[in-house]
Amino acid sequence: MKNRWERLADFTVLCAWIITSITMVVIAYTSYGMDFRGYFAAARVLLSGGNPYDYSLVASVLLDVTGRAGNNPFYYPLWFGWFITPLAWMPFEVARAVWMIFNWAIWIWGLIRVQQLLDWPRTGWRSWLMNLLATFIFAWTTWKFEQTGILLFAIIVEILIAFRKQQPYRMGFYLALALIKPNIMLLPVMAIGAWLMRNKNLRPVAVMLAILAVLVIMTTLLTSDWYQPFFQPHFGQGLTETLDGPDLVTGVRLNTTLLDWLKLFLVPRGLRNIIYANIVIIGLFILIVTVWKSKSMMQTTAMSLLIAFVTTPYALQYDYPPLAIVLFWGAALSNYAKSNTIPSAIILFIASVLIWERPISDGFWIVLGLCALLVWNWKMIPVKDFPPNLL
Repeated sequence: MKNRWERLADFTVLCAWIITSITMVVIAYTSYGMDFRGYFAAARVLLSGGNPYDYSLVASVLLDVTGRAGNNPFYYPLWFGWFITPLAWMPFEVARAVWMIFNWAIWIWGLIRVQQLLDWPRTGWRSWLMNLLATFIFAWTTWKFEQTGILLFAIIVEILIAFRKQQPYRMGFYLALALIKPNIMLLPVMAIGAWLMRNKNLRPVAVMLAILAVLVIMTTLLTSDWYQPFFQPHFGQGLTETLDGPDLVTGVRLNTTLLDWLKLFLVPRGLRNIIYANIVIIGLFILIVTVWKSKSMMQTTAMSLLIAFVTTPYALQYDYPPLAIVLFWGAALSNYAKSNTIPSAIILFIASVLIWERPISDGFWIVLGLCALLVWNWKMIPVKDFPPNLL
C-alpha cells in the first residue's frame, strides 16, 4: 500500500509529464514547424495526379499554401505520401494540428507500451519521471520539426510487442511500416528479419515482404512515373544542401551523424572518411555477430538501432525517438543489475546534451551516451543472465 506522500509524488510527476508534453506540442505548433509542409505538399501533388518526387511541383504547392518554397523535397517511399493524402484534403493549418495531436498521442501511447513491454519501471512517479526525461531528450526536437521519428518509435514498440505475443502477421505489418525512413530503419529491419529467419520464424518476414510488394505495386499503378525524377540531375541535392525551392541553394546541411560530429573537432575530411569507414566495418561486424549469436530479440533491436544511427550517413536529431527504446532497456538492465550510479550519470549526461548543444551535430553525443550505457550494462550483467522480460 502506498503512503500519502508517495501517492502525492505519483500525481505530481504524472501532471508534470502530461502538462510539459502538451506545452511542448503547443509551442512547437505556434513557434516552429518545418517538415510537415513537405508531407502536405507532396500529398497535394499526388491528389492532383502529379509526381511528388518532382520538387518543382512540390515547391509550387508550398508557395501557394505557405507562401515560401523552403527546403522540403520529398524523399520518402511513395506509399507514405499516399498515407498522408487524407490530411491534404484539409486546410494546411488544420492538417498541421491533426499531425501534431497524432504525434503527441502516439508518443504518450508508445511510452506506456514500452514500459508494459519491459515491465519496468513500476507504475508511479518513477515511470512518469522516465517518461518526462524521454520526452525532453527525444520528443521535443521531433515535435519542433514535425518529423516522423515518433511514428517510427511507436512502430518499433509494436514490433517488439507483436513478437512477445507471437503475432507474426501483426509483426510483419509493422516491420513493413518501419521502412518509412530507410536511411535509418533499413539496417534494423534487415537485422530483425535475419534474426527471425535464423530462429526459424519466417512468417513475419514473409508478411513484411508481401505487404511491401503490394504497397509498391499499388502506388506504382497510381503514380506510374514516380521513379523518373531519380535520374534527373541534383535529385538528392536537398539531403546535403539547404534549398529554397528547386533552383536556389542557401547553405550546406549539417546532420547529426558521425561524419558531421567529427567535423566539429576539425578532423580533416580524408581522416573523417577513414574513421567512418572503419566504424561502419566494425559496426556491421558487431551486428552480424549479434544476429548470429543472440537469443534476445530486444538485444538485437537495440544493437541494430544504435549501429544504424552510428553508421548512417544521413540522420538528424529529430530522427532519434526510436533510441528511446534503447534508453529504457538500458535503464531497466541497470536496475536489474543493481548498478545505478554510473548509468544514472550517463543518462543525465544524455539529457544535458539538449541544454548545451549548439550545432545540431552535437546531438550525436546522445548516441555515444547510449552506447556507453549498454557497454556498462553488459560489463555488469552477462547477456545469458538477462531476465525474461528484458529479452
